[in-house]
Amino acid sequence: MPPRPRTVARGASAVTPVVSIAVLDLNAHLLPGIHPSTPTITESLAAARALVASGVTAAVCPVTISGDVRAEMDAADRAREDLRQALISEDVPLEILSGVLLPMDRIADLSDDLLREATLGGGGRWLLTALPDAGWPLRLNDLMTSLDMRRLGIVVAHPEWAESVQLAPDRLRDLLGRGSLIQVAAGSLAGLHGERAERTAFGLLRGGMATIIATDAPSHTDRTAGLDHAVDQVERVLRRPRTEVMWMVDAGPSLIVSGMAVRAPRLVPMPREPH
Repeated sequence: MPPRPRTVARGASAVTPVVSIAVLDLNAHLLPGIHPSTPTITESLAAARALVASGVTAAVCPVTISGDVRAEMDAADRAREDLRQALISEDVPLEILSGVLLPMDRIADLSDDLLREATLGGGGRWLLTALPDAGWPLRLNDLMTSLDMRRLGIVVAHPEWAESVQLAPDRLRDLLGRGSLIQVAAGSLAGLHGERAERTAFGLLRGGMATIIATDAPSHTDRTAGLDHAVDQVERVLRRPRTEVMWMVDAGPSLIVSGMAVRAPRLVPMPREPH
């Protein structure tokens, strides 16, 4: 059987678990056969093997909602179980966790029960969402107030792909100030999603606005970028010890899927050593 994530310490003020999984990919699109654009089971297994080879031991595999939320979540549950069985059959040691990628403009219309079910890892607290490709959500402040009242938080997936953030990255600071978490894609750091996404991703890192790194695998390009490569890039840019950088792919994601409060460390570049 694939290894299950190890238990983390619970508590409202906790910021790091007592123990954590080695590496948790918080946003890996491995589920086969849900939409025409989702991978086949063969492609899913190949992507899972690539994740394991780069050190990942568990992955949240969300469905990206494009239509009926309930129907697509049920389809994702079936696909997730099919993938788990295939991983066992092929002896691929990757634990698959639940999750939903919700468009920002759909969240306010969903019931509390459905939102709790949609949280990352089923932890009951953190929702994965994404900004629109163009434009800024006009009712974002109202949404954040509503989520605060429901004791829910958001992880904003790959904001470096959004035109609004590419043009004005500091827009994310208000979200960060309200407790949101920012997930940058490993592929963006490897230049797989275009020059603007790459430049914006590194800008978010240098500005202390990136809190989580995930693969968003499989990539829509003909190449993929692993978390091992991304951690190398982050370590190089921030000039911080690897133990600090690893928070973005182990302790941080572990807290999120456990439904715990998260106070992410603000990782900004260390000053360069004088020559």
